[in-house]
Amino acid sequence: MFTPPGSPRHAGAPAPGRDAAVGHRNAVRLAWPDAARGLAIGLVVLYHATNWTWSTGYEVGVLREINETLRSLRMPLFFTVAGMFAGKWMTVPWSRLARGKLLFYAWVFVLWEPISLVVRLLTGYYQVADADWGTLAHDLAWSVLVPRSELWFIWTLAAFFVIARALREVPVPVQLVAAACVSGWALAGWEPESIAWRGTAQFVLFFLSGLHLRPLLERFAERVTWLWAVGAVAVWLGIQIAVRELNLSDVPGLYLLANIAGVPAGVAVSLLASRIPGVGYLPRSIGLQWLGARTLPVFVTHTSVVLALLSVLWRNAVWVPAPQSQWLPVALWAAAIAVGLGLGVLAPRIGARWLFSPPSRLMDSKP
Repeated sequence: MFTPPGSPRHAGAPAPGRDAAVGHRNAVRLAWPDAARGLAIGLVVLYHATNWTWSTGYEVGVLREINETLRSLRMPLFFTVAGMFAGKWMTVPWSRLARGKLLFYAWVFVLWEPISLVVRLLTGYYQVADADWGTLAHDLAWSVLVPRSELWFIWTLAAFFVIARALREVPVPVQLVAAACVSGWALAGWEPESIAWRGTAQFVLFFLSGLHLRPLLERFAERVTWLWAVGAVAVWLGIQIAVRELNLSDVPGLYLLANIAGVPAGVAVSLLASRIPGVGYLPRSIGLQWLGARTLPVFVTHTSVVLALLSVLWRNAVWVPAPQSQWLPVALWAAAIAVGLGLGVLAPRIGARWLFSPPSRLMDSKP
């Protein structure tokens, strides 16, 4: 999902013509995976903005219900798309994987995890009773093993690359069946000390599915029509609502079905969005494709932006009553995305590219 600068971009099928005939693959950039990235990061930011707004005391029940429903779509889609473009790293030596991918994730995590936790402490959102600088130091010392913030995504992505590379010689069906068992069990309510451990177990199936079943996903995307998209979304919603309303989420395997159904639904929505042309002030794909190519700055900064803004409102006794408060997370969502994108543009211009990637001399981006 997060692509280090200089890495080969994702490619689709060979372009027609002589190159295709002789088996050479021209790099034809697929539009819908970027739209899927944009959709996923947008939903993640909205989810966090809503939850932190609710924890501050504002009434945001409607958005909380919406976010709960979308939970079985945004995360499976996120990790499936990430897995789709991991294949080129599965055949390289461990040393090249370490310098080309793992170093990238480690750099971003080690840099931004302290920032995220310091902002939580300063704004009063640490979520640990009587948290102080000692608590912060303790959690940071263990953060590489026990991540504490929303940066668990990055930790988990690194873990998936290691897992997938280690399982390279294991037959794909065995990998997928074993991963389905782990994910089905974890999605039924496993609550370990770290959300990163839980996320790794819950979504390992989706990363491995993206890695090994990419041709299936691409063929599905090629055939998507509006009718197919409506059907995919209807199937996902039907399973999601049934599992939730019948209180079956804690039955191993059942909530996994909703998450599995969320992938084709997310792909279909992303594919249709990628086909929307830009008109006037409306950007192509409603901006999802553009956002999807710039997710990292938004992801690592959005929680800090949301908490800082909520802290300003709370400390200045700015109260937004219901039902207007339902729109507060949407405003925070827009502000967080704008700040992240702005910082992403500004950083390389002021010599701060290191905020989002290790120096190029340290990395080996050639798979």
